[in-house]
Amino acid sequence: MVAYCTAADISAFLQVDDFSGSTTPSSTDVNSFIEMAEERIDRLTTHAWSTARAKTVTEERGRIQKVRTNSLNSVGRIQLAHYPIVDLASGTDTLNIWTSSSYTEYLANKTGTNTVTDPTNQDWWTDTQRGIVYIDNYNLFNTITDSPAGVDAYITYRYATASTPTDIKLATIYFTAAIIVSNDDLNLSPEGDDSMDNRSKAEVFEAQAMKILKDNKRMERAMPLARAIGGLGTGMVTP
Repeated sequence: MVAYCTAADISAFLQVDDFSGSTTPSSTDVNSFIEMAEERIDRLTTHAWSTARAKTVTEERGRIQKVRTNSLNSVGRIQLAHYPIVDLASGTDTLNIWTSSSYTEYLANKTGTNTVTDPTNQDWWTDTQRGIVYIDNYNLFNTITDSPAGVDAYITYRYATASTPTDIKLATIYFTAAIIVSNDDLNLSPEGDDSMDNRSKAEVFEAQAMKILKDNKRMERAMPLARAIGGLGTGMVTP
């Protein structure tokens, strides 16, 4: 199923009649080309730009850093490598936290919420936009009882941006159009004396798609990670 744009978007861009089951390429073919372009963008950006294409990370290793607090039983914070994240859900995702002598699966055995607005009486909660998981009562004992191989947590989760940004949609259209016009047999973009040949058009479309991704820094997504640091000597961080 296409997510970032539609076959109608492609026909409008190429200024041709709407694709259907009887056109060449057919609407089914065009949707397949769109999915190829979407997968290419996902790989270039190491992200998913619609919940319909959410990606899963299996057992990502995490370090827990303590959040600055006046309480002995501090809040712990895990910065996930990908964000935004889809709501953590028991049965789909896992949140295994080292608790002094063994790992406890929090989603199935603890109370939690996928919001940071009111985490009262919750064992865990998330900032889904920033990809941060908070653990309540991550007390001092956990920081002096080493977790195996220094892994404080194993997290399985899904990540995606909820709705497709306009620039990602446009890049998908350009990549898909490049696939279509590169096939001379389709004759969707007739070549005239005063126009570019189809191969040149495909190259321009490819270049424009890459420019959109680069100009909008879609391939340089980064957030400072606390997960690489842990232990008793680690300075606390703000939420």
